Amino acid sequence: MKDIPVAIQNEVNNWGFILFFICFFIVVSVIGSSNKFLLSMFSRLFRNKDRQNMFYKNVTNETLNKFLLSFQTILLLSIILYCYAAHEQYSSATSITTLTQMLLFLGKYSLLIIGFFLYKFLTYSATGAIFFKKETVIQWNEDYFSLIALNGIFLFFPALLLFYVGTAYIFLIYFLVFYLIFNLFFIFYKIYTLFFHRKQRLLYFILYLCTQEMIPLYLMYRGFVYLIAQKDTIWMQV
Repeated sequence: MKDIPVAIQNEVNNWGFILFFICFFIVVSVIGSSNKFLLSMFSRLFRNKDRQNMFYKNVTNETLNKFLLSFQTILLLSIILYCYAAHEQYSSATSITTLTQMLLFLGKYSLLIIGFFLYKFLTYSATGAIFFKKETVIQWNEDYFSLIALNGIFLFFPALLLFYVGTAYIFLIYFLVFYLIFNLFFIFYKIYTLFFHRKQRLLYFILYLCTQEMIPLYLMYRGFVYLIAQKDTIWMQV
């Protein structure tokens, strides 16, 4: 982050330490509460839907742990966006380098990401209720929830390094881009195996991806770019 006064930079770093400490505490609490939690989520993501009912059981406090990690995912994504906007020195960069503006930026972008995830869950449920089996839709919503939660763990160290280690910025940005693209392709894979496997509906699958995945993601991306690039937008004002 360039051209930021030392006093402000130190204050931002101190608050960053608090946020990352909260995230670290969440990870330690979740993993420490049950050593089977992560294994359970991984196995469910790759499970065979025809055999899962007999062999898979819920882990204690699994839903609460997923909510905590999902909250962490949202926070870390907001921090990553903040680092990107401040480092690239957009026209609004001077508006997000003070402590108050940084926290405002994180809060409002977190709300945007929450809105995006809620939209996805609602549209998955609505589309599934019309076109697919109820059990399959429930399983997909659980898998999507698990994927969001796991990202709260995997994004922790890249976001931490991106925030504090400016020399590694380029490498970390490329790593995060490839990681998020991997997430997207994994979502495509799961949708295909759950809803379209062994069905001669390739055209429907492509149409589903465009309407349910690509278009909302593109609109979300354009919204982020627009808000970051605006110099006097209300999103950047105190």
